[in-house]
Amino acid sequence: MHHRPLKLWALGLGLFAVTAKAHMTPVPLVSWNEAIKLLAAAPPTSAVSAAISKAQAKLAEDASDLRTIEQLGRLFITQSRLLNDEKGYQRADLCARLMLMSDSESAPGLLLRGHALLAMHQFHDAEEIGRRLLTLRQEMVDHALLADALMEQGRIEESLPHYQAMIDAKPCLPSYSRIAHIRWLRGDLDGAIEMMAQAVACGSYRDPEPMVWCTTRLASYVWQKGEVDEATRICERALQILPDYAQALWLRGRIELGQGQSEKAVVSLRAAANHSLLPEVLWALAEAEQLAGRSDDSKRTLAKLKEVGQRGDPRSYAIWLSTASTQTDAALDLAKAEMMARRDAFSWDALAWAQSAAGESVAAQISMRHAVAEGTRDARLLLHAGIIGIRVGDAEAGDLLKQVQQMRAQLLPSEQHFLDQGLAEVAVKSPRSDPPQVVTK
Repeated sequence: MHHRPLKLWALGLGLFAVTAKAHMTPVPLVSWNEAIKLLAAAPPTSAVSAAISKAQAKLAEDASDLRTIEQLGRLFITQSRLLNDEKGYQRADLCARLMLMSDSESAPGLLLRGHALLAMHQFHDAEEIGRRLLTLRQEMVDHALLADALMEQGRIEESLPHYQAMIDAKPCLPSYSRIAHIRWLRGDLDGAIEMMAQAVACGSYRDPEPMVWCTTRLASYVWQKGEVDEATRICERALQILPDYAQALWLRGRIELGQGQSEKAVVSLRAAANHSLLPEVLWALAEAEQLAGRSDDSKRTLAKLKEVGQRGDPRSYAIWLSTASTQTDAALDLAKAEMMARRDAFSWDALAWAQSAAGESVAAQISMRHAVAEGTRDARLLLHAGIIGIRVGDAEAGDLLKQVQQMRAQLLPSEQHFLDQGLAEVAVKSPRSDPPQVVTK
């Protein structure tokens, strides 16, 4: 049977913690019939609802239709990306395992399972599937799966040949977006903008979510470059295509917050929170509400953050706990657990910041060296590096914080407070530029 290749989804990494998910485990596969019942009962609640309902109806007629099972799995992943609902990834994994029950060497089944595992942060298992696929065939989608799994584990050098194989095979949205992300991770912002613009140009309105993801990511790069009006314009373009897209709503709210437009930020971030209760969204919303004079609303949002934060994205939640100087031991435990799954720059950053909040300054400095090793120009990451540097007496910390000051609008108000404290401490410790002269007669 001929299978249409599983489409490649763009990355959801780095700055977009809005797309991050907690570590999840696959649903136990009891029997074929029980699995089919679970898949048929899954409610379709997104823009792909009609397609999911149609596939479920076909599966009810023929529970052995592997092509429909594969299609349903792909649709569940698309629905999860649209709704930030992790359950769809578990259902997609269930579809993949049904396919592999029928044929353990099914490349479409392996690829679907690899993508589901990647989304559930089971990176090592996804890596194994990627390597297995490359022994069966040498398709672009197989290189993409392996490269993504490696990159998420912080093994960028190992991922590069596979990303290059993608771009050599087919310059397209998936390959351009991945090259853009690598360039951004390595501090090449202009190169990242160039490649992400190419990715957007390759997008299709027939499959809008990947194009909107790339458009939002492009807006974030342009914002980081300091071009606020252009970033806002690009972000609005994304929302014209998918008005409820959580990442774009969150980014628009962050841009507005950075411009001091707290009331507008509240509107955008509340809209984002209607579709995503991940820590980055709730954290930003709580601070926007506080700035807008809505302290009661802010308290309720923080309560929700404490309720769902660890489950939603433990890494971002650990950073918030450390920034708030609360439950520092819990933050450290979460950051250490995150390192067991992936050791990218942002996991090292979360660990370093948690170590610093817990008073482990020397360990924090060592971890932060790993975090900044690739040269990523991210305001939060560099802020943490500067503050940790000050705490251990690093002579270069002041210069680093002065760089962060140029990126001030990309920090949340609570983070700006750390920046101001750090700059003030640098000013006190710095020698006067014009020391008094000793005048002798």
